[in-house]
Amino acid sequence: MKKDLVVRIGGEAGLGLAAAADILAKVFVRLGYHIYSSKEYASQIKGGHNYHTLRITNSNVSADVNDVEVLFAFSKDTIAKHYEFMKKKGIIFVDDSFNVNEEDNKNLVLIKIPVKKLEQELQEKGIVNALFLGAFVKYFGIKSSILEEVIKEFFKEKAGQGERNSKAAREAEKLVERVEEIEAHNNKFDFLSGNDAVTLGALDAGLKFHVQYPMTPVSAILHNLAKEAEKNKELKVMQVEDEIAVINMAIGASYAGARAMCASSGGGFALMIEAMGLASMAEVPLVVVEGQRPGPSTGLPTKTEQGDLKFVLYSGTGDFPHVVLAPANIEECYTETKRAFYLAEKYQLPVLVLIDKQLAESFKTLSFHDESRKLSIDFSKKYGVKIKLEDKDLRNGLFKRYQVENDGVYERTLPGTENGFYTCAGDEHDEVGEIIEEQEIRIKMMKRRMNKLDYIAKELPLQEIYGEKNAEITVVGWGSTSGAIIEAVERLQKQGKSINAFIVKYMRPFMSEEVGNVLGKAKKLILVENNYSAQLGGLIQEKTMIRFEETILRYDGKNFSVDELYEELKKKC
Repeated sequence: MKKDLVVRIGGEAGLGLAAAADILAKVFVRLGYHIYSSKEYASQIKGGHNYHTLRITNSNVSADVNDVEVLFAFSKDTIAKHYEFMKKKGIIFVDDSFNVNEEDNKNLVLIKIPVKKLEQELQEKGIVNALFLGAFVKYFGIKSSILEEVIKEFFKEKAGQGERNSKAAREAEKLVERVEEIEAHNNKFDFLSGNDAVTLGALDAGLKFHVQYPMTPVSAILHNLAKEAEKNKELKVMQVEDEIAVINMAIGASYAGARAMCASSGGGFALMIEAMGLASMAEVPLVVVEGQRPGPSTGLPTKTEQGDLKFVLYSGTGDFPHVVLAPANIEECYTETKRAFYLAEKYQLPVLVLIDKQLAESFKTLSFHDESRKLSIDFSKKYGVKIKLEDKDLRNGLFKRYQVENDGVYERTLPGTENGFYTCAGDEHDEVGEIIEEQEIRIKMMKRRMNKLDYIAKELPLQEIYGEKNAEITVVGWGSTSGAIIEAVERLQKQGKSINAFIVKYMRPFMSEEVGNVLGKAKKLILVENNYSAQLGGLIQEKTMIRFEETILRYDGKNFSVDELYEELKKKC
């Protein structure tokens, strides 16, 4: 395949769009292509208009583009809704019972499938996705055996469904002529969403307890781990009544010695705020995944936005240490989740992994083996857990759990440790946890806790610059905008523009000196964010005194495509 192939699958919820998208993506995974797959859906189980977009390429990509070559029209209005994105001579697979206006100025190719006729002949209902898939593989010269293998794998837990859908696909193949030939490559890829990557990162970090109330866009983390718990008896997964219970149960499990995680969206995380302070004050390790979606309140529950950055940075009363990591792509959802567990346990504080709907629910191909080697941490041992105590560790028979002079080493005992008694409370306390109000001890304890951020900052790697370090223009972004930023900047670089991209990943502790040095070299700065108030820009200004005069902001619930961002950047270059 000499160029990208973009396939969009559109129609009402409940018609099998997601199954068609997943099956088609996995066909191309088997053919050795890179894939980036995203979805847009309404907040209802049936009806509305949903669509999935698959970008199939020969190179590694992490963002959508505008133009669509192939459209699966599952409903009558799909063509009208996506006509503006169709490339000239694009291909539409459509039910022949739909009344389609064939007069257009794009010379579109309509592949009409007699859906109702085939449903009657096969005595089946709800097979339009299989019919379109069969017609597609025939048109593009893909071996039907590959499609059948993927279909049977997809429906392996549903008796008879694999053969039923394979038969439908074979019938549709008979109606279409082969026009193109898509060759196979020898590449071997995994195909994961951001939620999948977070799940794998947590499991590889030794997760033992996960608790969650399901909330878009991170419900899949709960589903993934619940399935894992069926075969992994060391893993406990719970769905409880609300997010207040969620975070307090996670804190309790961590206090008892289990590596614990919870996940929610902004609305659910709002209920966790008091307990975030408890975890920090009591110095209990905790990993929290926050999947952003547009607020306030319920907002747009199935859309994407980066509106919670300042919320999670200041998510509690008073000054307290917590870490905020913002992965830039699906690969980093894995590595930064592992890092979160390491930092939480070593420094005994809450660590937030901040993602959004676009990053959580989009899928892409990657080499999981390669990713698993990028961050080498030995999770077979417990960090900061003291097994044996000596007299010097005790005061009046109690463990000096919160001793001030620690040189960056934070130690705790687990329940049941001999002589490991101490008081664990949310009130201010002294070195053995006894509640106090003395000013001198309060100051020492505040410094003990807040100093953790300085130690953590020394452990974080440098954040990436894409392009020449001394470029005249630097484009700054974070999270799911990164893929579109990097690709749009690469296009401009090929046109001779002196431009680079800088992706900020570590929000707290914020690497003020590093960020200031990078941005200080540019003559012009452009900020790209998926929120109304340029929240990363405000954070950078707060920490470095560098202000962005040029911003590109989007807050309509949609993500940036490469083409949209390229056009906006081109105006500013």
